[in-house]
Amino acid sequence: MKIRYYISGHGLGHASRSGQIINALRRRHPAIAVEVVSSAHPWFFAGFLDLSVPVRRLSLDLGVLQRDSLVMEEESTLQACRDFLPLRQQLVAAEAASLRTAGVSLVAADIPAPAFAAAAAAGVPSVAISNFSWDWIYAGLAEKHPGYDDVVAAVGSDYAQADLLLRLPFYGDFPAFRRIEDLPLVARHARRLAAEVRRALGIAEETRVGLISFGGFGLKDFDFAPLANLHDWIFLTETGLGVEADNVRVIAADQYYPDLVAAADVVVTKPGYGIVSEAIANDTAVLYTARGDFREQALLVAALHRFTRAREIGNDELRRGEWGEALAALMAQPQPTEKLPTNGDVVAADRLALLCEA
Repeated sequence: MKIRYYISGHGLGHASRSGQIINALRRRHPAIAVEVVSSAHPWFFAGFLDLSVPVRRLSLDLGVLQRDSLVMEEESTLQACRDFLPLRQQLVAAEAASLRTAGVSLVAADIPAPAFAAAAAAGVPSVAISNFSWDWIYAGLAEKHPGYDDVVAAVGSDYAQADLLLRLPFYGDFPAFRRIEDLPLVARHARRLAAEVRRALGIAEETRVGLISFGGFGLKDFDFAPLANLHDWIFLTETGLGVEADNVRVIAADQYYPDLVAAADVVVTKPGYGIVSEAIANDTAVLYTARGDFREQALLVAALHRFTRAREIGNDELRRGEWGEALAALMAQPQPTEKLPTNGDVVAADRLALLCEA
């Protein structure tokens, strides 16, 4: 038995939750082989994804084009998707042939649309796993930039060929899917205690820690220098570009990221599924800023305010490093009373195994 798992390369959230499910699948159902096809950054899979899982680099979708984590290129995205349609036909035919040759039992995808067309052409059952689909995202963009109904329709047509959607929390509309089952939240948990992580980083227990997290797209035009005025805080970041404050530390790329999330008092970020799910799962407060007119954003912001402490900061204020008042107000907020199950990786793995064995 073999599952081929297609993963969108847009941001890191798709790869994060997919990797978590795949790891649970390999751990709980070792007789089922898993292979990954994705354009996600190879460094993200290294050290995280089960070593038995091969990764083939291929892009089957474009996601949304972005200047950085906060600025989307909306109409350019729709035009790029239209330009991609002829190539899509070739990719579907090639992947269908590959699925047959490889003897794949089940296709899972989060959530490149052509994967479902390829599975249908190969006669292989397919399962989508996501909290949104790209036709819903593109339909929102097309409302602002009319004339791209063909793009929305083409993506939706591919999704309509899926046999099942395993729907994650914080979900949008899924107009193309016929069968839907709900999953608990899929999120990565810390492997080490927060105190242990802090000791390893040389950070005193009483010091406030902020984790600056802007995913695969990064953040441009950002000034770290004013953070030096926040004497009671240390900020962790994965990039050394523009670091001028003594209390900003560049962390090693091989750190297990959920450990840092759990060790931080606050994650400073934009609303993305990966970081939102990890903040909720590890009980970490979130100072967030808007990421443009992205349809998923409102769903994630609502989840943040419901399941963890959260506060918004403006884009300009964030880029200027003027965080003091917002951080103080966030730390004064009460803890949420609601908890959310975060075992979606195990539930999804067992469901995929049943489908593969059917």
